[in-house]
Amino acid sequence: MRHLRFIFPAIILALLALYSFLPVKTQEKTVEITYGTPTKDIAFQLYKEGLLRNPLSFLFIHALYKKKLEAGEYEFKGLVYPWDIYEKLSKGLKKTYRITIPEGSDIYDIGRILEENHICSAKDFLKYALSEDTVKKYGLKVGSMEGFLFPDTYFFSKNTHPLRVIDVMHKNFLRRTEELRKNLEEKGLTLEEWVTIASMIEKETSKPEERPLVSAVIHNRLKRGMKLQIDPTVIYALKRRNMWEGRLTLRHLRLEDPYNTYVYFGLPPSPICNPGLESLKSALEPAEVNYLYFVADGSGGHYFSETYREHNRRVREFRNARR
Repeated sequence: MRHLRFIFPAIILALLALYSFLPVKTQEKTVEITYGTPTKDIAFQLYKEGLLRNPLSFLFIHALYKKKLEAGEYEFKGLVYPWDIYEKLSKGLKKTYRITIPEGSDIYDIGRILEENHICSAKDFLKYALSEDTVKKYGLKVGSMEGFLFPDTYFFSKNTHPLRVIDVMHKNFLRRTEELRKNLEEKGLTLEEWVTIASMIEKETSKPEERPLVSAVIHNRLKRGMKLQIDPTVIYALKRRNMWEGRLTLRHLRLEDPYNTYVYFGLPPSPICNPGLESLKSALEPAEVNYLYFVADGSGGHYFSETYREHNRRVREFRNARR
């Protein structure tokens, strides 16, 4: 009988322990673990959220494996076992959100999109995207990551480090442009020159049929030693200085800035946006035409001209049409 006094409590403790490791059935539930939360507090948070029958089960698993648990937002659904939760937190299998970076977005646009979706702050993103150390890491010969973050749809978790975002987007750029980059040497272009030309094409026209023509104008002007006089380069110069207010004026065209192609000859120092594949292809394969000028036609497209006289006539037509 004396032995029974010890057996019964042992059985009860064993049953309680077994009960602690039973799964919890839950509807879709999202839990956010903040950075720096001690493991004990994580266990109690999960218990309060109804994901654990007993916080001790989670702490017992942690005592066995001693893995690093990552902060972040986690999603749980259906039957959830304590070791399922531990595996998610230790592997960093966080809830992700779908975000789309449109073609032609510059790093300032990307920062805004990331912040609006709570991925990271625009300020932090720009800090790293404009950092020389970040650029050197990828072997680029420019002053920022502008142009080398591929516009696409991505899945990121909340509070992702900006360097992680940049790494994912740049690796996607390398993967998506792998075949095109093989033609750079043949075309006599560096990687940076190619993307810079593509970025101007991207910002000048949204019409696929016009991209090779805009490319031809840029290449033809470069060969002749003419100023490019690309309006979006001035807008980018204004954005860099936090001066862009949505309207380009004649005063802006005289702005002393290396990105202003109305003032300086040749290409701007680096890309002015992150171009899509079609603009990148067009930068390598300009149309075989002698165009040197283009002006908006008032319907979303452009008139292209070979001579300055013809170009002026087109400009007058456009102004008259607007009146």
